[in-house]
Amino acid sequence: MKNRVHTILSIFLIFSGIVPVNSASIDNERESSNIPISPDYLQKRPKTDYIIGPGDELNIIVSRFYPELTTVARVDGEGTILLPKLNRIFVRDLSINELTQVLNEAYKKFVKFPELEVEILRYRPIRVFVEGEVENPGMQILEGSFSLNSLNSKEKNIPSNISAQNRSEIENFYPTVFDAIRSSGGITEFTDLSQVQIIRKNKISQGGGKITANLNFEKVILKGDISQNIRIYDEDIIKVKKGDKSNNFILQKSILSRLNPKFVEVFVSGRVNYPGKIIASKTLALNDAISLAGGAKALKGKISFLRIQNNGTLEKRKFRFDKSALRGSSRNPYLKRNDLIIVGSSPLSISTEIINEFTSPFMGIFSTYSIFKVLGE
Repeated sequence: MKNRVHTILSIFLIFSGIVPVNSASIDNERESSNIPISPDYLQKRPKTDYIIGPGDELNIIVSRFYPELTTVARVDGEGTILLPKLNRIFVRDLSINELTQVLNEAYKKFVKFPELEVEILRYRPIRVFVEGEVENPGMQILEGSFSLNSLNSKEKNIPSNISAQNRSEIENFYPTVFDAIRSSGGITEFTDLSQVQIIRKNKISQGGGKITANLNFEKVILKGDISQNIRIYDEDIIKVKKGDKSNNFILQKSILSRLNPKFVEVFVSGRVNYPGKIIASKTLALNDAISLAGGAKALKGKISFLRIQNNGTLEKRKFRFDKSALRGSSRNPYLKRNDLIIVGSSPLSISTEIINEFTSPFMGIFSTYSIFKVLGE
């Protein structure tokens, strides 16, 4: 009887998504993971190493026995620093390890047994290029490192109740692929996060040029696999592929993970009860924005829809209002920042305040007159 009850209970737990675990199997797993680590592990070096550039502040110790040679040097715009005995030297594009080796050799003329140490005291801002299927592709400028003083708990998912002692022990966070994509406005419903490519400057000692890495960033969003969320460096190029079809599930997950903003600003004008700026969830579509604007009045004419595409071109559509249109379809697209929706009304009826506010991001690309012209076509 006991065996029968145990069998029924086990079947129930399995179908409920709860799998009973045998304590003996845990012990076996612990034993199998008990791999000895030798001191050689301490000599491992990262595959990529930070490459020095203008704006970095370095702490250079020639030898602990000669403190007078220790120097804090800032790399100037030409990529040089001033050091005791060596005077002005060029260090740009050298990695930390490469600079350490070069200086170790150079100081042998002045010190019998130099033991060089190079430390970055302050990282320069980094410029990365995010290309492809993101909201705002282009160059993103990020801090070279983030301290807890410059970030709030929500931005880095740091518990708000962390102790002051633990906070003081955590010094820096370094920008990652996540930060770069987030800075570019996040992803779209057509982004294929399983294909993210990083192109990076290679070290001089490894031949220079560029090196490439391919990431499956979906694993970061869906499984929390932080191994795919690598640190980024100055001049990195991040290419985000476009998928063949929309993926609203990934878009929702990106909002929950804070990769994407939760809300976007769109503009609804024309024959609605409350025209103007609407702050809506990024998961909503055109029909939802019209509802948030108080709903459409008796319609006269079609809906005009304007959007600035990722490549800077202006997309314009006109179609009949359809309450039952599938979300994400051409007649009911998901919302993006600065979308303009004109409901069954002439362009001339748009208030001056709304059109001025809407066109401000587009100045230099399209004039207000040209937008009126496009809407009137």
